[in-house]
Amino acid sequence: MKKTSNIILMLTALIGITISSCKKEQFVELNTDPSIIDKITPEQQFMNSVINMHADRFEAYYDNFRAIMPWMQMLTALNGNSVTFISDAASFRNVRYNNFYPKVGGNLTDMEELVKKMSPEEQAKRVYEIEIAHIVKAYYAFYVSDVSGSLPYTDAFMVRYGGTETPKYDTQEALFELLDAQLKKSALALGTTQATMQASLGTNDLFYQGNVANWIKVANSTRLRIAMRLMKRDPAKMKTKVLEILAAPGGLINSAAESWVFRANATYADGGDWSAAGLRAPKPVVDFMYANGDPRIRFFYQENTFTKANFDAAKAQNKIAASATFDTRRFYGVPTSPDASAAPAFANFFNNITISVVNSTGQTVNQTMDSLSLIQPRLFAAGENGGKGINAFPLITYADVCFMRAELAARAVTAESAEDWYNKGVNASIAFYDDLANKAQIVDRNGALSYVPSTSTEIAAYMAKSDIKFDATRALDQIIGQAYLNFFKQPNEAWALYKRTGMPNSTTVLKLEKIIASGTEQVIPRRASLAFPAVTNLNYQNIVAAYKVMQADPDFGQGPGDILGRVWWDKK
Repeated sequence: MKKTSNIILMLTALIGITISSCKKEQFVELNTDPSIIDKITPEQQFMNSVINMHADRFEAYYDNFRAIMPWMQMLTALNGNSVTFISDAASFRNVRYNNFYPKVGGNLTDMEELVKKMSPEEQAKRVYEIEIAHIVKAYYAFYVSDVSGSLPYTDAFMVRYGGTETPKYDTQEALFELLDAQLKKSALALGTTQATMQASLGTNDLFYQGNVANWIKVANSTRLRIAMRLMKRDPAKMKTKVLEILAAPGGLINSAAESWVFRANATYADGGDWSAAGLRAPKPVVDFMYANGDPRIRFFYQENTFTKANFDAAKAQNKIAASATFDTRRFYGVPTSPDASAAPAFANFFNNITISVVNSTGQTVNQTMDSLSLIQPRLFAAGENGGKGINAFPLITYADVCFMRAELAARAVTAESAEDWYNKGVNASIAFYDDLANKAQIVDRNGALSYVPSTSTEIAAYMAKSDIKFDATRALDQIIGQAYLNFFKQPNEAWALYKRTGMPNSTTVLKLEKIIASGTEQVIPRRASLAFPAVTNLNYQNIVAAYKVMQADPDFGQGPGDILGRVWWDKK
């Protein structure tokens, strides 16, 4: 297996040069013009699908930065959350749905159909390629269904090849079973030696360069994630599946090198809707991380601009009281509750101080001192303000798997050691974000490179803190809190974790705030708003029929547009 550094360099060249020059535009043309679909190879269409899984800037802007992350208290707006930030959930566009039809699922179907047109000899060489495509398609179908519920899947994607224009919807319950079976089949097929030497996706596989062993681990790890969604709906079935998956041939993701992460160069997510600039750090999480000395705090957030030099200058210019003392703490977040951030007790934190300083060229300029931290923009868009780093989009990491196994052990679903997997998970998460911060070339508020690696000494000190050191009496609480921190770059999983477990909350080890707006506690959304189709929609009957089936579940809510309702797996 190639070393991670070599893969990153190659992917950087591939995504930064090949796609940006002509291929990306060509892929779009080929994908939208059925008459010339045969001009693209199956391998290219696989790469096209992978790119489309991550390339929509609106998912970053609307679904993550403006919806899921504020709801999950992972960030706030510049001046705190508005009193309507939850009820304004129409900004959650569910972009993943439109990516799946046809840009991900459709392209993967094209790939399979292109192979079917080849000679029997060529088809025999591509068994592994097709199974890898099935894994990606199953994962993304799960990702879409996770917040949407029922989906057209079994009958979908085939209109170009004589299939129906009006596909029926699979229920989420049926879909989860179908996807689990598909992933299991693909993993077994990839682990079976074929009579014909297999072709490789090679550089068209932007994750593993065609490494089949890693794709088996991805399939099994995806199965585990899906199975855990059954925790409240069908715990007995979950346990059966979990035990089967843990014993499956090929194993699960078991090292950082095996993590399923899409990496691309700086220009792939360069400013604009990708930008996290101006988004604030959340007080509950910052306070927890700061109090415990979490090394990830400097990877997630930028320090405020109250340096000692600026503080002294402000005193000299009578901008602050002469009796004031310098606070060495440089990480402060904004309360996530609108009422708390608007309270007089916090108002002074939003009052910046402007001072006059002499810059490096000898000029006197005004500089604003901001007492609050921002989230690290380059962790989400490495190209921010001319950055040259590497973007990373994690799907399932080694840390993710560790925390899943720790939780299952803590719930006595398995006989594994919850403590062992918890400790592995925390260390893996710190290492993962250390690597991301380094490769993204994170910066301070002045644009200077600010990456400082974590050390074994500070990690050991962190692991020894009473809230962090494994405690069997509150193991589940600690595991969920650390999994939540680990999902900083995977907002959907933080949201799913909260929906599945109810944690973290205002009483857990990692204490979040109760969200109070105008004196009323707010309810966190549970799913996407589903648009009701126009009667002119070709698939009107099937969509309405699917909604009726979902509405038969009393947890679904008041109707398709009710974001406080729940999909099938999210049982009360």
